[in-house]
Amino acid sequence: MNTCLERYFCPNKPVCSTGRRATFYYPGGGKYSGYWLCNKHQGWGVKTTAKRTSEYFAGKKEPDGQIVYEGHWVMNKREGIGSMLRKRGPQMQLIYAGSWFDDMKCGEGKQFYTDGCVYFGKWLRNRRHGLGIQWYIDGSIYVGEWETDYRHGLGVMFYVNGNRYEGHFARGYKNGEGVFYHMHTGQIQKGMWENDNVKASVMQDEPTIRCSDAVTPYPIPRNYLKYPNEIMRELFQRYKVFDDKPHRRFNDKVSLNFIHHYRQYASFEERFATPTIVDLYPNAKFACTCDCEKIARNETNISQI
Repeated sequence: MNTCLERYFCPNKPVCSTGRRATFYYPGGGKYSGYWLCNKHQGWGVKTTAKRTSEYFAGKKEPDGQIVYEGHWVMNKREGIGSMLRKRGPQMQLIYAGSWFDDMKCGEGKQFYTDGCVYFGKWLRNRRHGLGIQWYIDGSIYVGEWETDYRHGLGVMFYVNGNRYEGHFARGYKNGEGVFYHMHTGQIQKGMWENDNVKASVMQDEPTIRCSDAVTPYPIPRNYLKYPNEIMRELFQRYKVFDDKPHRRFNDKVSLNFIHHYRQYASFEERFATPTIVDLYPNAKFACTCDCEKIARNETNISQI
């Protein structure tokens, strides 16, 4: 009643909504149920996005349900403990549950991906950053350090066939010094790696780690080198630089995601960049966008005259 009288006598004065509302419906779609502070989400609340159709996206993609967030808010931003879910009709699928800060995933949380992978660990600005563990759809498991959504640092990779790798990672690949355990053959491989490829390594038989009692089909021959330690030290020092891969910046990841997202909407005509009207790159995904075709055609017409 006081609010109505205030609006009647002071119609130009903005009303400050504070407290709890059962449900607030947005003009563009979506709704929010929870607590407010000065017309902003504050405290516990549940927000649901609007229902979209393919016409909203100009027919370029199909909407994949509605997004529902239930958790804590601070001045219209998700901050604290909260969960993000995907609503498809009566079904609800959990996407992320954990900590938020400044409307982004930050802290400890668990993410469920659409391809079946699951990650639990540290987050920073919506990216996996810190210590974490990820279960992959093929059965592999990675435990270790992450940086800007990539495996970067020390970690252990458990493969579905029983093998495992312990060592350094950089930008998502095995880089630097590491040890690979071949469990089926009973052999240990110590070496230097670059982008998942071993550059220099030493293999040794270790029957105690062999999964089966059968004799390994790949026995290691006897070493007849005169100075094996010096040779291996030189090789390892040569590829030691692979351990110091540069870090992936947050802005680089944002730019790459923007490019990959809008690449599907780009449409280019086929162009030729030679006077002979021969396409030099028939299998190229991107065509030339400059005026080289026009110049080439003009030069060809002049030469024919």
